[in-house]
Amino acid sequence: MTPNVTWNGTQQESFDLVSAVAHNCACEFGLMGVRVATCTAHQMLVEDQRALNGLIFARRIAKRLQSEEWEQVGDASTISMRDFRAAVSSAA
Repeated sequence: MTPNVTWNGTQQESFDLVSAVAHNCACEFGLMGVRVATCTAHQMLVEDQRALNGLIFARRIAKRLQSEEWEQVGDASTISMRDFRAAVSSAA
């Protein structure tokens, strides 16, 4: 039975994923150029719908999480990135 996965991202996200997989490819090829072993990155592309969905989700939420990480919410225990850098540079 052939696994069935569907790409739910944009065309640009698809290009970026294929580029990343190609960059990290560890497939093994025989003397005639025939693939003798498929790497896990390429297997993921054709077998793991959950991983593909997770990559899309993580890519789309990453900027928001980064901005929220340094957002000051009025709590005395939080600090802005600007204040953190100032404190680090003055301590050095």
